[in-house]
Amino acid sequence: MPIIMAILYLTACAICGLMGRRTAFGFLGHFLLSLVITPVGDFLVQIVSRPSRELRQKLDKLDLD
Repeated sequence: MPIIMAILYLTACAICGLMGRRTAFGFLGHFLLSLVITPVGDFLVQIVSRPSRELRQKLDKLDLD
């Protein structure tokens, strides 16, 4: 049973990493953060974190056109 919980926790952390891959922290940053502060806490961080530089530049380019 504990190994199943560990696998579920790591899966949730990986999902948080995938969700945060387009933010300033990136996949690895959000994956490690979710390991430390739980995936729910990392999800809250993702809500307030800013997009990556690449995504911000694309959005700025669209606003100018």
